[in-house]
Order: sequence, then structure tokens, then C-alpha cells
Amino acid sequence: MFADYGQPSQPAQPSFVEIPNPRVTTTMGRMEVTDVRPETVMGRLLDDRDNLIQEEGQPIYLCVRKHEILCATERANMMSWWQLEEQAVATYTALRKYSIESLINRLDGLNLDELYALRTLVCLESDPSRAYSGTVNSDLSHLQLWFPTVRVLDRVEQNQLASALGKANSKRLQRTDSTYTGRREERLILELIEDGI
Repeated sequence: MFADYGQPSQPAQPSFVEIPNPRVTTTMGRMEVTDVRPETVMGRLLDDRDNLIQEEGQPIYLCVRKHEILCATERANMMSWWQLEEQAVATYTALRKYSIESLINRLDGLNLDELYALRTLVCLESDPSRAYSGTVNSDLSHLQLWFPTVRVLDRVEQNQLASALGKANSKRLQRTDSTYTGRREERLILELIEDGI
């Protein structure tokens, strides 16, 4: 048997435990959580047996306010899942793997520094705390939990995450540019008013 020297060796996939999206009971029924915002939670509607309810082959998504989750324990567990807190104990046990959909949804809450650091982590597989060579305006230590999270993704999932990071970064830059442009136009208008034009 001959060794194939033409193909680069694939790094061994670290062992992991699949972390399912949390399921919570809300005032509108059971749902599988996919996205958490400051005030609201989004997810897929479930039946009494926690099976996905579909309409024409597609899941039914619903959005509820956090206080509409009836069980305080389910709410607390959901927040711990959203903040990747299970990874904090992964040094003593197998790594945790989260759904790619929920990881991509988490990107909306990140600022430009965090997005850049994560993109470096995903693309170069380097530690997010060392993603910048210069000084950083914000503390990125909370991104440490993303490092084991990204390590357990397969190559296709890492590419999906890298693409989503690029889009989130562009969107954030556009928002920053439009805010800056709007403020500059405001200043010009005020200057014209002051000059009596």
C-alpha cells in the first residue's frame, strides 16, 4: 500500500459533545431557540413531543420576549448556552459543539474588534487573544470561549462561519460609515445655518 504524498494530511478532529439548541416553553408554545437578542428570543415551533412543526416542509419560526419564557430555569440555561458557558468546563471534559446556525446568529451582537478577532481565529486558526499584533481598544478575553467552539467545526462549517463573519463585518462598517456621513452632513447644515445661508 502506497502513501498519498500529494494530499496534505487533515488534522485530527478533536472529540466533542454536540450541544443541542435549548428548548423552552413560552406563552406561544414550545420552541427550539436559534437566536437571542437583548429583549427577544427567536426559534422554531415544536409540538407537545418536542418535534419540529413544519408548514410546507419549512419550520415555523416565532419570536417572543424573554419574559414570555415561562420557566426561569429554562431561561437561565438558554442564556448560559447563548454565552457559550459550557465551553468553560471543556478543559476537563470533551469540547462542546454548537449548531452553525446559532453561531452565525451570535455574530450580530459583536463589535468590529470582536468580528476581526474572530475572523482571524477562523481563517488562521490562531488564538483570538493574539489576533491583533498592535494595541486593542476593547478587551477580547471573553472571546476565549470561541476558540474551542471553532476548533470542533468541520471545514465546511468553518467556511460558512468565515463567510458570515465577512458579511457581518461589512454590514457593521457600512453602519459606521453612514453614521459618520450623517453626522458630517448635520455639521455642514448647522454651519450653513450659522452663516445665515
